Amino acid sequence: MDEAIELALESADGIIDCRLEPQRNDAGLYYAATILYPNTVNGYNRSEIYCHNMLRTAVGYGFEEGEIHPKVKRLEGQLSAAIVKARADNQ
Repeated sequence: MDEAIELALESADGIIDCRLEPQRNDAGLYYAATILYPNTVNGYNRSEIYCHNMLRTAVGYGFEEGEIHPKVKRLEGQLSAAIVKARADNQ
């Protein structure tokens, strides 16, 4: 099975840490995305944790349907590109 993908993305809020773990089900391969989004509360840095599945689409990978915070939804293209690149490098 493919290896997990770890990446750091820059945003106006700070560095966003992401881990994309390959999973397999009856429909095929998908990625479980864990996103640590930077957040400062009362002067302390506390990351917000978001966990979503990324499923194969016609053009790459996209978040599974459901409620997704808009700031996380904006990361979809970058995460999809990272998955596609990692899969191409493994073949």
